[in-house]
Amino acid sequence: MKTSLLSGLAATGYLLSSATAALHVPIVKNRHVAAEQLQAAQLRRRGTITESLGNAQHFGLYYANITAGTPAQQLSLQIDTGSSDVWLPSSSAALCQTSSGCEGGSFDSSASSTFKVVGQDEFNISYVDGTGSVGSYFTDTFGIGGKTIKSFEMGLGEDTTISIGILGIGYANSVANVFTGTGTSYVNLPLALVDAGLINTPAYSLWLDDINSSSGSILFGGIDTAKYTGQLQSIRAYPSSQTGNVTSFTVAFTSLHATSSSGTDLLTPSTYAQPAILDSGTTLTLLPDDVAALVFEELGAIDDKDIEAVVVPCALASNSGYLKFGFGGSSGPVITVSVSELVLPLTLTSGGTPKFQNGEDACQLGIQAAGDLPILFGDTFLRSAYVVYDLANNQIGLAQTDFNATGSKIVEFASLSAAIPQASTASGQDLIGVSQTKTGIPRGGEATQTAATDGTVEGSASSTGGLTAASGFATNEAAADDESGAGRMEPSGWGALAFLGAWMGIMIVGGGMLTLA
Repeated sequence: MKTSLLSGLAATGYLLSSATAALHVPIVKNRHVAAEQLQAAQLRRRGTITESLGNAQHFGLYYANITAGTPAQQLSLQIDTGSSDVWLPSSSAALCQTSSGCEGGSFDSSASSTFKVVGQDEFNISYVDGTGSVGSYFTDTFGIGGKTIKSFEMGLGEDTTISIGILGIGYANSVANVFTGTGTSYVNLPLALVDAGLINTPAYSLWLDDINSSSGSILFGGIDTAKYTGQLQSIRAYPSSQTGNVTSFTVAFTSLHATSSSGTDLLTPSTYAQPAILDSGTTLTLLPDDVAALVFEELGAIDDKDIEAVVVPCALASNSGYLKFGFGGSSGPVITVSVSELVLPLTLTSGGTPKFQNGEDACQLGIQAAGDLPILFGDTFLRSAYVVYDLANNQIGLAQTDFNATGSKIVEFASLSAAIPQASTASGQDLIGVSQTKTGIPRGGEATQTAATDGTVEGSASSTGGLTAASGFATNEAAADDESGAGRMEPSGWGALAFLGAWMGIMIVGGGMLTLA
């Protein structure tokens, strides 16, 4: 389906040789999110142009400012590589008419002279937490990164339980209409930018910057060599084992090392390979249960069932240790994630910080066990990686991000289906056997977690992969030691509703989990 759409683009005549071949879009981190929104968002699924991204540090959301309609109405939408529809909350939606309203703005279709319904009541997207948005598909003028697309197709959330619209930029064969509507695809945003002559090929690169940064950027149609260090390496995105089609950014996760002052531990076997999705719509990183258990052991983390979070002492943020994630085999890219990037704040509704019984402040770890969910590399990983998404060739480019880079050196994709500029291809990928699956992503081993009555959590891993781990992050071992008091939360009866911090749960927005077939 995607191939036919690309072929159609090449025949439209819109691929102007004189057009700007890249579009820069700023993205912004929004720091103001209501507590009730946090609870509802724990498990949602579904030339160059550059747009700056905004970072909701307490919610893990990255926003891009867009315009829609004639005259233009301004909205902020969440950037989501894990879904494929752009949809806007309607100003007539009951949720948008509450006192808190829709935080990113809403769209008044009656105020736009260019609004046209093209799929009455055909837009229907739902997420695993029971939230969703229902309405119609429509076309209208759409603006992003200072550029405009006429008659762009979007969804209108007329009945929605989600207060902010989504800028889905995944594969067109995974738009919601394929699964819940007429069963047909349409030209979604990456393809529409090509169709409009704004970029040469459906591809973009994502730079989120570090955890403390309030902004980042997404670059459609090019890469920015000033935003990463070392070699940019290309690895494949894997297809569904059922259909043979690539519908999500699934890559081969092949190694994990943990390094601290006491040495380096290999947490995965030498032949390890598991499919994992790179998804900017997920706040945390979800690892296979057995691997996650070893990470928790290394970091002295506790999976606390009362508060539904993996917790660590906040002092861990000053630890010099790091994790190294490998992809695409032994010659593939390796991304280093500092422990400081994984320690996230928790806040009580009273405004205070939760504490362990020994008085240490408690924070959330940005890694969780996946359980029955797919393996997902979300924002806690993506901030440390410069990622290029090449939808035309089903390739992913990865390099170590350059935090707080101020310069810019943009290299455009030369033409439709051109390879990722300045990227080398990782060798040996043909030997890796992973794929998307209809029922989820398979992985070996499972971890068991038992919550004690005093608020402690004891974890044990049952590994089928021969995984081993040493003591590693020795300075934080007290967090897992009940006798020290650091392993007990105070009070022990916290509930999930007691927290304003968005790091309490994972937000998984997009179609990736629902469209793996």
